This record gives sequence, structure tokens and C-alpha cells, in this order.
Amino acid sequence: MSRTNAEVLLIGAYERDNFGDLLFFQLTKEYLAGHQVVAGSIIGADMTALLGTTVHAHNPLLAQRAWDAVWVVGGEVGGVTTENALAMSLGSDEGDIFDSVSAHGREVVSEYLADASALAPAYLPELKRFPLNLDTPLVINSVGLGTMSPVGSSPGANAAISALRSSRSLSVRDPSSLRFALASGLNATLSPDMVHAIPILYPELAEGIGRHEAPYFLFQSNAHLVEKYGAEAIAKSLAGIALATGWRPVLFLAGIARHHDRADQYDEVISMLTAIAPNLNPTVIATRAPLELAAWIAGSEMWIGSSLHGRIIAGSFLKPRVSLVNLKVATYASHWDSEFPAEVEVGDLGDAASVAISAAQAPAAISQSRELSRAADRATRQLVEENV
Repeated sequence: MSRTNAEVLLIGAYERDNFGDLLFFQLTKEYLAGHQVVAGSIIGADMTALLGTTVHAHNPLLAQRAWDAVWVVGGEVGGVTTENALAMSLGSDEGDIFDSVSAHGREVVSEYLADASALAPAYLPELKRFPLNLDTPLVINSVGLGTMSPVGSSPGANAAISALRSSRSLSVRDPSSLRFALASGLNATLSPDMVHAIPILYPELAEGIGRHEAPYFLFQSNAHLVEKYGAEAIAKSLAGIALATGWRPVLFLAGIARHHDRADQYDEVISMLTAIAPNLNPTVIATRAPLELAAWIAGSEMWIGSSLHGRIIAGSFLKPRVSLVNLKVATYASHWDSEFPAEVEVGDLGDAASVAISAAQAPAAISQSRELSRAADRATRQLVEENV
């Protein structure tokens, strides 16, 4: 189509601090340069500090005006309901109240805040609800469908699959999502996650951050895994890697919204590390700006974590990477990045780090990483060319 100055409503989980989702917005906006892009999500939020824009509730925007295109990108969007999204996106006190109310109460709050049923898909707009956008092209890029339920299993699943079926273009990021799509009668294509394209869009990130400091490796973990293993076990593993490599441990928060990573847990790990090895000088990255966080990954010696996009960016900048136990990450890595360890327990991190460091030096691994970046870039550029 290749029009200019199209008005595009870009929908995703941009209303909360989660590294991967914010990168999806940042990168997609680059691909849509020359068009008017408005950020939409299940509820509105002032994300100026992190994204340079306010995020608007997308359902009211769809009701009020026609758009040239509606674009959804990234994440396990199909299985996230309105109440799931609100539980992550509300403030701590409000979220605790929301979690404690009855199903009817959550329905009332969802309708009030998001103009949507509690069980409706949070980030897959049902355009048939909005007369002004019945014929608007819906583009869905780089999504995972691993948390979705099959058609007929629930009203929420039916609504999500109906929204996917109404899309003009549907690109999924892993083979299991493609199998689900095809089994559900959806027309989908498989491409690597678009975040692989980050070194093409932002090559300057390869310069990293803090390069004047001692070499460092990154560690990140969601709150569930820190609670499972405990700060002491994590600190012992990180100290062992630091002593073996000479690299300083730096802790990375992939998201500080509710039910993501927790800074207070990281403080416990830092205290344990300092007690075990006082000379390591561990620290926690302070910035929350997504591109600055990406630069920290690009400038590191190695990535260890439970975040999918931390691993993807590390691979895109040819860094060793190790993933903690996480089914989503393991599913993705088994197809696109199988030479690097995934589903690793904390006690096995030392051995896994050695494997990753060795694997990152192989010419085949370097070639594969670069091709994934090119493939992700080609796929997204094609979507823009065909749909906007």
C-alpha cells in the first residue's frame, strides 16, 4: 500500500513498565516513521518518561474515530484478559484491592476502566464492536499464542480467536504458536521476534553503557524464581561466575510492574553477594529507559536471565546468553537459538555460562544471530509495505 502520513493506532502492553513490551513500541514506531502513531493499551497511562508519549485506552479511541490501520505487536497477547492486564498494570494498592474483589467486582472495574469485559482479550481489539473501524486493517506482529485456549473452551478464548481471525496479517514468533494458529483455522506466518532487528535500527547500542567500567555480566530474574531459589543460592552462583570470569555481576530489572521483577529481592541478592565476595562490587541498573537497558545488554559480556527479550538482545549483539527456567523462553529458544542454554536451574549456572561463552565464539552461531536480525527486519518492513 505504501501510503504516507497514515494514522495508526499501535496497541500493546505499553501502560506498564515491562522491558520487552516497551521495546515493541519503540521499534515499531521506527518502522512506522512518516506516519502518525498513537499508543493504545487496555488503560491509559502517562509513559512520557519511558516512551516519550502518553498511552491512551484503545477501546474509546476505536469508538471515537476511524483509523487507517490498527497494529498490535508482541507478547503472549492472546491469553491475556482484561483482568489479567489490570492486575499487572494497576498501582500496588489498587492492584491489591482488584485482586481481592469478587468476579463480579472485577467485571465492573474492567468495564469502567477499559470499556471491556474482564475476560475479553486485553490487547486484541474486537473491531466488530466499533462501527467506524469495521473495515480498518488489523495487523498483528511478532506475537506468541502459547497461553491461549482453543476455540470453544471459554467466551474469552472465543473472543481472542475471533479477533485474530479478523486480522489482515498475523505473524507469530514460534512454531508452537504457528501450530495453534493453524489448528484454529487462522492464516499465520512464522518469523523471529521483531526485537532481533534492534542492531539494525539502533547500531549505536553496540557501544554499550559504562564501557569505562570493569567488564560485567548481567543477571535478571522474575520474582517467582528469586522466591523459589532464594537470594543466597543466587548470590553463590553469581559469585562463582564472577570469580571464574573476572566479570562484575550487574543486576537487571526487566520490568517493575506488579507480578514482574522486584527490586527489594535484588537488594537481598546484592547483600548476599557482598557478604560472600566483598570485592565484587555488584550493582543494580538504575535506568528504566528501554533503549538504555538494551545498551547495557549490548555492552555486557554475558546475559543470564528469565526474560525472553533480554536473551534476544544479547543474541542480536552476539553475546553469550543463558536462560533460567521459563517455558516461554525455552519454547522460543528451542527453535531460534538452540545452541545456548535454556531452562537452567540456579545451581547449574556456572556450567551453563561456560557452555554459552564457548558457543558464542562459533562462526555458525554468529552467522545465525545476524540472519535472525535480518529476517526480523525484513518481515516487519514487509508488513508495513503491505498494510499501511
